[in-house]
Amino acid sequence: MNEMTHISFVSCSKTKASHDAPAAALYESSLFRKSLLAALDAGKQTYILSAKHGVLDLGQVIAPYDVTLKKISRAERIDWAKRTGDQTRSLLRPGDTVGLYCGEEYAGPIREAIRSQGSRIVEPLFRLSLGLRLKSLAKLNSEDELKRDLKKFYKIMGRLWQGQRGGRRFVEMNGKMNWPERGVYFITGNAPEFARSASMPRIIRVGTHAVSKGSRTTLWDRISTHRGTGAGTGSHRSSIFRSHVGRTIIRTEADTKWPDSWAAGQSAPISIRANELELEQRVSSLIGEMNLLWLNVPDVAGPASDRAYIERNAIGLLSRTGLLSPKSIGPWLGKFSDDWRIATSGLWNLNHLFLKPDLSFLEVLSEYVDVTLGNTSEPQRSIAPANWYSQSKPESDQLSLFLNQD
Repeated sequence: MNEMTHISFVSCSKTKASHDAPAAALYESSLFRKSLLAALDAGKQTYILSAKHGVLDLGQVIAPYDVTLKKISRAERIDWAKRTGDQTRSLLRPGDTVGLYCGEEYAGPIREAIRSQGSRIVEPLFRLSLGLRLKSLAKLNSEDELKRDLKKFYKIMGRLWQGQRGGRRFVEMNGKMNWPERGVYFITGNAPEFARSASMPRIIRVGTHAVSKGSRTTLWDRISTHRGTGAGTGSHRSSIFRSHVGRTIIRTEADTKWPDSWAAGQSAPISIRANELELEQRVSSLIGEMNLLWLNVPDVAGPASDRAYIERNAIGLLSRTGLLSPKSIGPWLGKFSDDWRIATSGLWNLNHLFLKPDLSFLEVLSEYVDVTLGNTSEPQRSIAPANWYSQSKPESDQLSLFLNQD
């Protein structure tokens, strides 16, 4: 079992992305990604030990580099140990439990710095060979079960995808269509790079609505804010999805003069919105080509609704497998996001990322697919496990900074 820690450290890897990226997204080796997921499960805060930079925050954007502790001189290693030890001490408080998910070359130089702060060290991978580290991490992360359940998930979603004939393109949607009042939506891309199998494209966002008690927001209300207006514009201040996409466009097209006001504030005067119009149109154009599948989930608004249960667990399953398999995400725009959670998860989401799913949700999902396709009648009460919301694991500090901003 992965012992709970206050702070965890994961060592960097030689395998890196070819572009500037948040630290958690820059390193792409299997060992790093497995270690990162295990560390996120175990602790409230996770940091990366870099041979070049010392201690890195997961979201710190850095450029690719070619430096390893094995290749630098003895004097440079001594300097690295002092500098990194000082950085480590500044993060710790007496009594903290510290998890080290790294090899001896990274763990050895900082152990004394950790102990000098009165902290206790936990090393799940201590003195294991590379092969045994990978095997141990796969067990900690329940990776065999993840692969099995991802296959089951897409088999269920494949029925919905076929029944809805691939879903609806955002650009073709309007409020006069026969939308259920309440539900869960799944966004897919329709270009070849999104294909995960012959059955359906990869899901790139999961969402719902009315998860606050008494909310009257409808499914179409939420979808329409993401789509934007029929004239091809929209408001990213009303849709965090649009905001994410726009920020990533700005980052990938640095040579273009984009407005500095994007994602600043919850409202803006007409003059600023006019200056943002071109980017809003670009975002609408990109989203317009995406497809949407929907589930009819007609339950009462609230954080413990069946809709919230499906959303939370679908995001948890998809993001955990995305983090572990960077190549499976493909050449997706979100990989260039300046938010490490988006860049590593394969999803345009922030909430519920990397959480261990309650796999009973697959049965609930399957039931609502049948409801949506007209194969069975709507349930008269909640079918999610009783008390699932009160028993759900709190999100780590780094995964809840923007809670409810999805």
